[in-house]
Amino acid sequence: MDEFRDLIAKNEEEANVFLCGVPFDGNASIGKGAAKAPDTMRELSYGLPPLDMVGNLLTKIKICDLGNFDASNFDELQENIKEKLLSKKGFHVIFGGDHSIAIASERAFYDSCLERGKTPVIIHLDAHPDICDVYEGSKYSHACPNFRSLEYGYKDENVTLVGVRGFEAQEIETFKKHPKLDVFTTFNVKKIGIENLLVYISNKYNKPEYEVYFSYDIDANDPAFAPGTGTPEAFGLTDFETVAFAVGLVANLNVTCMDLVEIAPPLDVNNITSWLGLKTLYEIFNSLIKSEKIKW
Repeated sequence: MDEFRDLIAKNEEEANVFLCGVPFDGNASIGKGAAKAPDTMRELSYGLPPLDMVGNLLTKIKICDLGNFDASNFDELQENIKEKLLSKKGFHVIFGGDHSIAIASERAFYDSCLERGKTPVIIHLDAHPDICDVYEGSKYSHACPNFRSLEYGYKDENVTLVGVRGFEAQEIETFKKHPKLDVFTTFNVKKIGIENLLVYISNKYNKPEYEVYFSYDIDANDPAFAPGTGTPEAFGLTDFETVAFAVGLVANLNVTCMDLVEIAPPLDVNNITSWLGLKTLYEIFNSLIKSEKIKW
């Protein structure tokens, strides 16, 4: 039996989903272990039938696994993601790794979008804003990807943060300097609901010029649902809320790339956090099929 079972493409020409792993947690600040996630997710996928949670068959999805990319040099990682992953026509998935890998991947996405005349958008589902300039003496901390993206050229009105509830003081100051950032705390999400949030985001970004990078940090989920992560944060979203949000984004917007980061198998309990990430990905696959946004 193969990884991802009946979803693996026989060859690259057949593929409509391209996947890579970035097994790196050198910039995590508290709990380590996210470097183990890409291979753990692949291993678990051997046992996951190719259906969504209500029994829809997912075999129209054909995955080409490009293997793991080295993250010892972020400039090289950026170039590899752009040339080896984003150059492929289809949907793109990056298994992290700590969230710092998004510094490289979001830069690669930015460059790729501009080359094709698209406006790049980041939608960041996370317990933390990750918009520190410097954290623990590093500009490449997992607390810094959104600051680095704004610095690289993303416009603040094209960065949306969802599910945040753990802040650094410097991040509050950054919000003041970038008033067009949309920041939806967990409290906001609970108050307005996922459906209304998706309506707002869709009205903003469902236009031909936009292309969306969806960055999903598993700690957006409450630790009750995702204990296996390096920086667990109380008062989070439920698994149904995060999956509804992810599926809704893919259904309504031109999401062409996503990362799934901060799953730390050594900190997990019976792999439930890895399973959550993997099962959420399969729901996203079903949304891709229904939306008919990639070739079959």
